[in-house]
Amino acid sequence: MLATSILIPLLATLVVASPTKRQQQQQQPVGLNALAKQHGKYIGTATNSFNLLGNNPGGAYLDILRREFKGALTAENEGKWDAIHPTPDQYNWAGMDAIVAEARQSPEKVFVRGHTFVWHAQTPAYINQMTDPEQLKSALRDHAMNVAVRYKNDWTYLDAINEPLNEDGTLRDSVWHRVLGEDYLEIALNIIHEAAPSIKLCINDYNIEGVNAKSKGMLAIAKKLLERGAPLHCIGFESHFIAGSMPQDIAASMQQFTDLGLEVPLTELDVRVRVTGNDQASSADLAVQANDYRTAVKTCLDNRLCPGVTVWQFYDPISWIPSLTPGWGAATPYDANFLPKPAYEAMREALAIQ
Repeated sequence: MLATSILIPLLATLVVASPTKRQQQQQQPVGLNALAKQHGKYIGTATNSFNLLGNNPGGAYLDILRREFKGALTAENEGKWDAIHPTPDQYNWAGMDAIVAEARQSPEKVFVRGHTFVWHAQTPAYINQMTDPEQLKSALRDHAMNVAVRYKNDWTYLDAINEPLNEDGTLRDSVWHRVLGEDYLEIALNIIHEAAPSIKLCINDYNIEGVNAKSKGMLAIAKKLLERGAPLHCIGFESHFIAGSMPQDIAASMQQFTDLGLEVPLTELDVRVRVTGNDQASSADLAVQANDYRTAVKTCLDNRLCPGVTVWQFYDPISWIPSLTPGWGAATPYDANFLPKPAYEAMREALAIQ
């Protein structure tokens, strides 16, 4: 048995040696967004209000979001027209309000991205059934005066127009194109800007990450809009990649638009790989995926008008990829156990200050 005179100093030493909660927090690695801020960029994520409830194992999702990805938040689904404005007289604010509230409670600036207004998909029937140009413009004006005005002090960016192009660079079929003609993009931008002039308006699309027919079509549209004085501020590069297939000329494609003075955020980054049962991917495929994440982040860092990178969810089990592309998955930086994958480490490496 130890003498009291020996035991008391020993206990004191043990108490002092135990790290406090503050010390434990300080020992955690600096998060991705904090690293990005050192470059004047952000790292963000798409999310949904129900993801923010913290009812996943140990609240790990929310902890990771706040530590790593809270530079920018995009409502994955709850800002789309069919979700937020499903009928002419009904607005569902709860989901978007919760995401905005999460952004507001941060002591530092969090960019919130509105997503999305004018789109061929997830548009309610009452819009798709319209055939009169004035009626359709009036409906968009009503939507903007309610939704954009409500969030005008919270949204930094808005995907005003989403995925307008076919792969050959022509305008795809939609109620907007059918009813308003080729000028619908300019009409939409002007209506939305009039309602909320403080929000930066973007055209967002996929498969424009390389210099190809689609990105050249987007470039021609952007030039025309800017020449006509339309309020266009950015082109969103969705960046849904298959591992190993990222265009090698992504920097050149970005440069097409930054030469016009437009911002080029990466808005929906994920990199899918082949998976077996339980969303399992090979280590070789995960290494290729990691390299693509590294390249995407590095490309943004190298372009002064790329404000940042948003991953389209960061946790594999809730990624949209497996439900729409069977046999593919594991597309995000965190696995099903909330453990960082090689993709996460690759992002850290790209963001490291040399």
